[in-house]
Amino acid sequence: MEKNSEEDEEGQLEEQIERLQEKVESAQSEQKNLFLVIFQRFIMLLTEHLVRCETGSVDISTPWYKNCVERLQQVFLMHHGTIQQYMGTLENLLFTAELDHHILAVYQQFCALQL
Repeated sequence: MEKNSEEDEEGQLEEQIERLQEKVESAQSEQKNLFLVIFQRFIMLLTEHLVRCETGSVDISTPWYKNCVERLQQVFLMHHGTIQQYMGTLENLLFTAELDHHILAVYQQFCALQL
């Protein structure tokens, strides 16, 4: 009888562990998607600004632009441990060679700090 009770407890513990692992994987997936969305928005806003400046022959280095780039750098630095896990995805989806070099430079600076 004791053996059955121990096996039941072990089975319940294994089920709890599996459920917790699923929750962790789900949370990590959501976190990854959140960072993708955040960086997508930064890229979108900065790209729009760069295009507007280029078409209007205006200097890109406005206070807004500088603030936005600094905020992007801050996000990288504040969450570097987490972001490192997703660098492959970020490079494949967002920070590609086709991206404007002004924005890509921020990502490359972050990568250089990781060495």
